[in-house]
Amino acid sequence: MKTEAEIRLALRQWVLKNSNKISAEDLGDDTAIIEQRIITSLQIMDLILFIETLTNCPIEVDSLKPGTFRNLNTIYKGFFHGDDDDRSAKES
Repeated sequence: MKTEAEIRLALRQWVLKNSNKISAEDLGDDTAIIEQRIITSLQIMDLILFIETLTNCPIEVDSLKPGTFRNLNTIYKGFFHGDDDDRSAKES
């Protein structure tokens, strides 16, 4: 399992690679990536696929809530932080 720092770095690099609208210096963990159109709604599916590769766990798209992809903090909290027990239970 990757560390929090590794996961956050991977997410940040994905956003920077897939957007030409922000510099690394301007992308903070609380930067509104959809609201500021840093990534488009069309890119969300690619982001979901990327998150699935990081978690090694499928994402139930029907269970996603508004705001899940607001910024890097909400993405991390929604898919990586505190979900270790939940993921273990799903994999059993």
